[in-house]
Amino acid sequence: MIKPPFRNLSIRNKLFLSHFLILLINLVIISITLKVNDKRILIEKLMNHVESIQIKIHQQNEAKLDFLLNDRLDEAFYINGNCESITQHNHLLLQIDQAIKSINKHPLSKKNIIAEQILSITKNIHLQDELFNQLIDSVKQLGFGNMGLSGILPKYSQELGNSKLINTAALTALKLQEDLFFLHRNENAVLRFDSIANRILLAYQNSPSTLLILGEYQKTFKRMVKLEHTIGLNKKSGIQNELFIQTKRNEEQLQHTIDAINNIYEADLKKLEWIFLGSIAVTFIGGLLLSYMLSVEITNPLIILNKAIKEVVATKFKDDINPRLIDQNRKDEIGQLAFNFNLAIRKIRRSIRIIQDKTVSLETKNKQLIENEETLKLINAQKDKFLSIISHDMRAPLSSIISFLDYYKDNFTNFTAAEIDFVSTNLSTHVKKVVEMLDELLMWSRAQTGEIQVNLQPIDLTKIITDTVEILNQSAVNKKITITTDIHSQLIWGDKNMTAFIIRNIISNAIKFTHENGNILINTKRNKINAFVTIKDSGVGLSPENLGKLFQGNTSFSTFGTAEEKGIGLGLVLCKDFLDKQNGSIEIDSAPESGTTVNLLFPIVGKQ
Repeated sequence: MIKPPFRNLSIRNKLFLSHFLILLINLVIISITLKVNDKRILIEKLMNHVESIQIKIHQQNEAKLDFLLNDRLDEAFYINGNCESITQHNHLLLQIDQAIKSINKHPLSKKNIIAEQILSITKNIHLQDELFNQLIDSVKQLGFGNMGLSGILPKYSQELGNSKLINTAALTALKLQEDLFFLHRNENAVLRFDSIANRILLAYQNSPSTLLILGEYQKTFKRMVKLEHTIGLNKKSGIQNELFIQTKRNEEQLQHTIDAINNIYEADLKKLEWIFLGSIAVTFIGGLLLSYMLSVEITNPLIILNKAIKEVVATKFKDDINPRLIDQNRKDEIGQLAFNFNLAIRKIRRSIRIIQDKTVSLETKNKQLIENEETLKLINAQKDKFLSIISHDMRAPLSSIISFLDYYKDNFTNFTAAEIDFVSTNLSTHVKKVVEMLDELLMWSRAQTGEIQVNLQPIDLTKIITDTVEILNQSAVNKKITITTDIHSQLIWGDKNMTAFIIRNIISNAIKFTHENGNILINTKRNKINAFVTIKDSGVGLSPENLGKLFQGNTSFSTFGTAEEKGIGLGLVLCKDFLDKQNGSIEIDSAPESGTTVNLLFPIVGKQ
């Protein structure tokens, strides 16, 4: 059982304690794993050094073999006293010594079995080096071609033949035995050479010159034979044999060293493996027990609390939680939860009484709100209908007036041409403005009643701007206003009629509020998502107060233009509404007497 002091710990502290213990065990496991890895790295480094020595010893043997087969037969060696194979051999020896020093610094080299093997390998390598140097000295003495004893020996035989100190047959016999030994390694040829030379010396005792030269000839031959034996007539004799034996011994010792390292590694790995498995077992068992204990300690009170809450709910919050089930003096979250739940129950009981008292009143008010909502809908529908009727009824007679005036202008009889032109032109202009106002009112009414349907499709924004400028340019010319465009091809996703209305309304406003000799600049830009239209005029501008009234849908705001033009103030409201329906936006920047800049945003095709 869990002791009471532990039980009174908060759930957070219990979870923290359990996680801390598990984390501590995991840290032990991680440290053991790191130790195993460090051990493996150390052993790999040691193995690399040993394998490096093994490779370099093999390369040394190749250098020795190259010396015996090639460089010793090159006169350059005897002239310079050195050759490539000897240089390579010495360089490899330095590298081997360096590798041995690295091994001696390695922690594992302190173990007796490895230290003994490395010491023996070091001795054998340097013994091999001494033997190889002896081999080099012997080869130098022996010589080749005209160098060393190989160059001296033919001189004695030539002098004996040229001076006719001995007969030709005897000299030929000596040369034959000489060739048999040097060319075929015939040991009997040495004995026969010595026997023939002794007989010749005995026969020419009275010839001091013969005795001197023949004696030197015989001594030189014997020295060469001795050097050949020292070097080794084959790999199984002389220094060659000793080098072969030492090489084999080194290879065996290196293999023993590698086996010893592997044995040490396997033994340490086995030991650490048991520790690792033991730690995992402890972690698993400890974590399982701790999890079970904590789950019991945490879930049992929750189960009891759930049962107590069900009882309270069943009584419709008439009673508090039964104290026999949950001890509210507990210091953990369960006790706090029970205490707070009782407080909540009391508040709920009070709230229920208040809710019951206000239910009747709310139901009455709700009915009144529903009735008011229906009344507002009816009033709003009547207002929309009224506006639609007015705009429709006024448009027909005003259009007839325009037609009549146009006809009268074409068929005048009494007025002078200048008078008729002046009157009819002004009447036509004002009546058309009235029609435009009625069109705007009609458009607003249709937008309010939802009659206008949005038809989104790819449209050419540049064409709409160009067509609109062409239509409105005469109005600008009449006020001596210059319209400048800097537009680029822009394919947007929008409603063609709505977009044309927006562009037409903004440019019309720019003309309306710009003085004579003013200018209007229209340009377009785009990014990866949207197309931008900027319409900037040099007109009268707007104050901050009036700027805030432009998009108020429940009121209309309008001022007179620079030529006393008048509108109903719904154009910008419709523009904003149409842009919202097309996923666009409008921004206006203006200041009194500083002109107005309108920025329109449209989504481009493919990014809607």
